Parts: sequence; structure tokens; C-alpha cells
Amino acid sequence: MTLTPADGRPTPRRRPGRPPVVDAEAIATAVIAVGFHELTFAAVAEKLGVGQATLYRHASNRDELVRLGLDRVVRTAEWPDLEGEWRPLLERWAVAAWRLWEQHPGAVIELTRGVVPWSIVMLSDRVGTALVERGFTARAAVLAVDLVFDLTADSRRGVEILDAPIAAQNGRVREVLEKQWRTPSAEAPDSIAAQVHEEMILAITAGPFDWFQGKLRVVLVGIEHELAGDGARGRPHVDGDETTGTTGVPR
Repeated sequence: MTLTPADGRPTPRRRPGRPPVVDAEAIATAVIAVGFHELTFAAVAEKLGVGQATLYRHASNRDELVRLGLDRVVRTAEWPDLEGEWRPLLERWAVAAWRLWEQHPGAVIELTRGVVPWSIVMLSDRVGTALVERGFTARAAVLAVDLVFDLTADSRRGVEILDAPIAAQNGRVREVLEKQWRTPSAEAPDSIAAQVHEEMILAITAGPFDWFQGKLRVVLVGIEHELAGDGARGRPHVDGDETTGTTGVPR
């Protein structure tokens, strides 16, 4: 106890506060709270209540911050089950991935930039293993998983780019593109070129998730035709064999 000069009454001695816990999990949580679009060392350090020098001892660069955040996003997400036939299984996982990237704006842009946490590798292995258990070869399973998850990430990244603001044009990229495409076509209204022009406008203005689902259906049909099967499919073409292309399926 100490005496205060003002009134002589004893007051408790202040104890120094405990320093904030700074570890990988705390950093990852702070990264998600800051958001991937606004992610800087200064913002994460402030969220943690530490100096940037302390943060640098745990993450040497911004990519490491991104990797920690992405890893937590993937690890804590609620992923679908791996039951049932391969096609609805792949579709469920693609939709879950889309919704996850939608929930964390900017995350998929970092992912497609090449910052890939180990949790995504493990997740892809799980889905690929499920496909092999349903008759895919290992190579065909990897190609199918790569196609579906690349499509999902690229489509979601495209949405974020289209929805980004353009300061000079006082609008968003999607709005600017739509305005440009709505310029009347020089072609005759009933021509094929004019029909394509109209469809492009519909594509730009379509609901992003609906448009993604349309592309996903096309990819799944391709996987069914080229990769799914009894284990004989997916082997590389050998000269002299009766098969053609990359799947080894007799034509």
C-alpha cells in the first residue's frame, strides 16, 4: 500500500498489466477482424494492442499475415460432408467455398495471388481422396478438384473485381461495363452478333452466384465425361493405344 499526498489515505499500488498474448492464433484472429482488403501491419498491431516491432517477431512480412488469416478462415469454416455420389459432393464443396470467400472479402484475391495455407492443401487432399473412393484415378481426382476449386476462386475473384469502385468514373467496374455494353450495337437487331451483344449484357448484370452455378454445371459435366469412371479413366494416352486425348477413354 502507498499513501497519496492529497489526503493521506492508503491506496492500492498499481500492478503492471499483462502484455497481450501474441501468437499465430491471435494474429490470425486479428487479421480476420481487420479484413483482407484493409490488411496492414499497423492495423493488425493496433488490433492486438502491440507495437509493430512485436508483430514482426511473429510474422516477417504481409504475406505471412495473409497466410495465417487464410489458414484460420479455412480451418474454422463449416465444410460439407463427404458422403454420397461424387457430383453432388463436388458441387456442395464448391458452393461452400464460394460462400466462404464471399464472407471474407479480399481473401480470395490473396489466395489467387499465390498465398496458399497448408489447410487448403489438406482440404483438397480430403476431397480428392473421396473422389478416388468413387472410382476416379488419383490423377483424375486431382484434376477434378483443381478444376472445381480454381473455377470457384476465379469466379469469386472476378465478382470482387467487378464490384470494386472506380473513383474516376464515380461507379463500380460492373456498372461501367454495363453502361459501355448498353451502347447500341452497330449490327442488325436480329443478327447473331446483336444476340451475342445482348447476352453479354445479361452476363454482366446476372446474379454472381447464379452465373457461377451455370459455369460449375458445365465443368461438372466435363468431369463426368472425361474423368469419372471405373479407374481405367484418367490414364495418359500411349502411342499405339486405341485411346485418344488425355483420358484413355475409347472414342
